[in-house]
Amino acid sequence: MQYGTKGDYFLYVNNASAVYSVFLDASKAFDRIKYCKLFKILLGHKLSPVFVHLLLNMYNGHVARVLWNGIFSDKFSVYNGVKQGHVLSFVLFCLYTDGLLERLSHCKIGCNLVPCLQVLWHYADDIALLAPTDSAMHRLLKICDEYSNKYRVMFNGKNQHV
Repeated sequence: MQYGTKGDYFLYVNNASAVYSVFLDASKAFDRIKYCKLFKILLGHKLSPVFVHLLLNMYNGHVARVLWNGIFSDKFSVYNGVKQGHVLSFVLFCLYTDGLLERLSHCKIGCNLVPCLQVLWHYADDIALLAPTDSAMHRLLKICDEYSNKYRVMFNGKNQHV
């Protein structure tokens, strides 16, 4: 079945070419954000230093305690992670992983689907990588691995060959 246009997408279907895909989920993504790296990234995006300082004050000295079976634990300090459910947490996580998305996009490895090169699809802590060959996928995964080692982002992955 064709949808009215010819393009590279139909090459994959008509030629029975493989498209390699790996679906990555960042494990405990919001909990693993390192404050020092996050604030360096925010300053690198040229956000107002006053705004970054405000966020720093929100997270500096952050304490928490656990309620379990009706009993509260002692307070303990929190040194990483963004506040779950906070309106800015999603935005902060996206900024934290933006460097990975840029590296993946600029490597020019992917599948040509009309009208542009598709390397990845991304939503929150989920990433889908697309590659035309096994070796290309390994290069994409190496980029993810290097980023995850530097920024403490741990990925769970499921590999599919279509």
